Amino acid sequence: MKTFFALFLFITSLNGFSQDTITTAQTKDYINSLACVTGKVVSYKLASEGKSTNYINIDAAYPNNIFTIVFTNDYLEKAKIKIEDLKDKIIFVYGRITTYKNDLKQIPQIFNPRWIEVKKQ
Repeated sequence: MKTFFALFLFITSLNGFSQDTITTAQTKDYINSLACVTGKVVSYKLASEGKSTNYINIDAAYPNNIFTIVFTNDYLEKAKIKIEDLKDKIIFVYGRITTYKNDLKQIPQIFNPRWIEVKKQ
């Protein structure tokens, strides 16, 4: 029964996948909403020593970034994600779109996404 339920959830999530996918240019219209965002990883910044925050910029590199994914070291370790391997790949990322309160540009971001997937070539 558990297998059937898991399969059902997987199939229903696939049905909504393409309908709910937005581009990085659309993210400003989805602040405080859950959404699947797609785009190309163009740059990243790993946490420096003593820090725990990592960044991926999608579709435009910093300082002209239009959408950022923010990860903690703990999240990357648990999810077994190597940011370096994502460079130049098209990805899908799902989570709550927010902005960082101290960011004057108010760039949309997802902090520790619910899931992230690389588009199959």
